[in-house]
Amino acid sequence: MKIKESSIPTDVLEKIKNPDPIEGEDILIESQNGELVGVIIQPKAYEFFLKKIEEKEDEIDSALDEKYDPGAKSLNDLMEND
Repeated sequence: MKIKESSIPTDVLEKIKNPDPIEGEDILIESQNGELVGVIIQPKAYEFFLKKIEEKEDEIDSALDEKYDPGAKSLNDLMEND
């Protein structure tokens, strides 16, 4: 989901843009009873996270040992047989 910064309260936006270096860059959003309801991470951390996920997906994909069969049915072929 994407939202515009103008829809975020100014005090929260200030904490996002200028995190407290002692408290850390991630912002945890809690309910009144202390339950975690959301997390805001900084852009560089988000990019790193996505990169690591893509690397793991590529590793899993490359581990598949399926030979290409040009005569195999496509997904559309399989769906038409229903």
